[in-house]
Amino acid sequence: MAKLRVEGPQASEAGRWMVRLNVKHRSGVERYGVARLTNNANGKALDVLLLGHNRVDAIFMPYDIRERLGIDKGGELDFSLRKVGLWGLLRWYVRSPDPAVFIPAWIAVIGLALAIVGLGLAALPLVCT
Repeated sequence: MAKLRVEGPQASEAGRWMVRLNVKHRSGVERYGVARLTNNANGKALDVLLLGHNRVDAIFMPYDIRERLGIDKGGELDFSLRKVGLWGLLRWYVRSPDPAVFIPAWIAVIGLALAIVGLGLAALPLVCT
């Protein structure tokens, strides 16, 4: 991958768990896709949501992502991207530190677990007779 200048996010996106990257550098990951972003310099990696922007010479990310990847704002990032599969996407939803993402995800997980328990209890009389 190319080395890109690391910039901060737009003011409205501060604290969100997303990276803005031009489509030229997204390795086939679609907009709103989740990908594994790896800092090739130190091997640190994170699953992040990818959005686009017009600049081809920069990657935009918030402080928390920069900190976990071990890079500084204004520096250059030599990175690689890999699209995560369905399991990686589900893992991103429940592990995301963004409350706007993980709270609905955990509500869905709990709802699914309760539905499975309900189906098991409903099927119990059919099995026992």
